[in-house]
Amino acid sequence: MQNSTRRPGIFAALVLGASLCAIGLLALQRIVDYWWPIDVGRLDLIRETMLDRIDAPTLLSAANSEVILAFLGAILVTLTGLFLPLAFFLNKRFGRATTFPPPLLVALRQAMWVGLWGAFCTWLQMNRAMGLAIALLVAFVFVLFELLLQIRTQVARTAV
Repeated sequence: MQNSTRRPGIFAALVLGASLCAIGLLALQRIVDYWWPIDVGRLDLIRETMLDRIDAPTLLSAANSEVILAFLGAILVTLTGLFLPLAFFLNKRFGRATTFPPPLLVALRQAMWVGLWGAFCTWLQMNRAMGLAIALLVAFVFVLFELLLQIRTQVARTAV
């Protein structure tokens, strides 16, 4: 006998993930094609960068911060949409039987951690500060945050 209160399934995760990924990719395409991140008066910095006379953080400091934030936000949305079905499937496959099927919002939160990690790593690469150790450390911190949130949720369920 089926429960009358059905939770969203894999189809909802696929549709939401594809929608977020499409919106993020369209935003990335719009940002890359039509927005100029560097002030036109500072084009000399680009020439100096090509001649190896200036470093990347100096060039990035002359950039329009709103365009950079929109670019990083579009990366976050794209990666969140890309990893949402995977996070939902992994929660469904390896989740506890008490929370089966897993809530869509938990999978969305976990996919957002991946999107945030990808945007953060992109920002580090833009500053030429990206390294494997830093990327793994940030990923470990995000996994630790998620584990603490899962523990908090389990304690709140058992207390009620």
